[in-house]
Amino acid sequence: MRIFQAIRLAPWEEGVFKLGNLVEDDGSLVASGGKVMLRLPLEMKADLANCMGRRIAIIRTDADYRMRVLDDPDH
Repeated sequence: MRIFQAIRLAPWEEGVFKLGNLVEDDGSLVASGGKVMLRLPLEMKADLANCMGRRIAIIRTDADYRMRVLDDPDH
């Protein structure tokens, strides 16, 4: 099944959301939460799986994608 609503970030575009779901789709990874649905490289799956339920930001650079966790689970 192909998920058409998922977008690919343009270089230097960032998506911020609470990660609620990860699905492999047509050779890529779809990460979603709320109204955000991003199509990302499969190589990010392990890192993203560790962030389920967390508020994250993903930015696409000219060379790759970078992720950061925005919430602190201890607070």
